[in-house]
Amino acid sequence: MADESENGGVHNAAEAGDAVGRGAAIPRADSVAQDDAPVETAVAPDWRTRLAGDDKDALKRLARFPDEAALYKSYRALEQRLSSGELKKPLADNASPEDVAAWRRDHGLPESQEGYLDALQLPDGVVLGEADRPVVREFAAAALDGHVAPEQFNRMVAKYYEIQDAQRIAREDADAAFKQTAESELRAEWQGAAFRQNLNAIQNLMAGWPEGLAVRVLAGRSPDGRKLGDDPAFVRQLASLARELNPPASLVPGGASDPSKGLNDRLSEIKGWMSAARGTPAHGRYWNDEKVQAEYRDLITKANPR
Repeated sequence: MADESENGGVHNAAEAGDAVGRGAAIPRADSVAQDDAPVETAVAPDWRTRLAGDDKDALKRLARFPDEAALYKSYRALEQRLSSGELKKPLADNASPEDVAAWRRDHGLPESQEGYLDALQLPDGVVLGEADRPVVREFAAAALDGHVAPEQFNRMVAKYYEIQDAQRIAREDADAAFKQTAESELRAEWQGAAFRQNLNAIQNLMAGWPEGLAVRVLAGRSPDGRKLGDDPAFVRQLASLARELNPPASLVPGGASDPSKGLNDRLSEIKGWMSAARGTPAHGRYWNDEKVQAEYRDLITKANPR
C-alpha cells in the first residue's frame, strides 16, 4: 500500500507540473490543506499584456492582431522588406551635397536632368521630339529637385503627351465644326456663283500680300480660339475690301496676277463654248449650264461698266 501511495503521489505531482506548463490555474497552498475552503486561482495574463507591459500605446497596436501567429506574419513581412532594400533610410534634412549624391545612387535616381531624359521611356513607341525637349527638361528639373523615381517621371511625361493629344483632337474637332457652320452661313448669304466669286476676290487680294502673311492671318485665332480664316464676319470683311479695291478680281480664279487679263481670258473661253457645234461637250458646257450662263453675264457687266 505504501508503494502505491508513493507512486500515486509521484503521478499526481507530474500531472500538476503538466498542468502548470499548459497555463492552467495554480491552486493555492491553503486550499490544498483545507478541502472544504473555496479554491482561488491566479489567471495567467493575456499575451498582448505580457508583451506590452505598461505601454498602453503598444497594447492598442497589439490589439489589431487576432493572435500571435498574425503578429509573427506581420514581423516577417517587415523583415523581408528591410532585407530586400525596399525600405531605405530617408534623406536627412541637413544632408550635405555628398550625402544627397550617395543617397540618390542608393535609390537608383539619376544624377542630373539629362539622366532623366536619357532614361526616358514612353508608351506605344513615342519618342521625345526636339521641339518638346525644353519642356520635358523642365519636368526633369522638378523631378531632380523632388527626388522622383525614373518610373514616376516616365509616367508624368506620358501624361503630358496624353493631355496634349486630347487637346489637339478637341481643337481639330472644334475647327472642323466651326468651318462647316461658317461655310453654310456664307453659302446661304452668297447664293449661286456669288460664293465662289467672293472667295476668288479674297484670294486675289491676298496674292499681292508679302509672302506668308496670308497664311499667318488666316491661321490666326480670335480670343475665343476660332480661326480667323473661317470666321464669317472676317471673311465678309475681306470680300468687301477685295471688291472695292478690284471689282474684276471676284470673277477670275484666285491667285491670278492680272485680274483684267484673267477676266478677258474667261470671257473668251465661255464664248468658245457658246460657238461650239451643237451636240459637242463644249457646246453643252455653256448652253446646258445655267451657272456658266450667269457667270458670263456677270463678266460682261464687269468688263463693260457703265
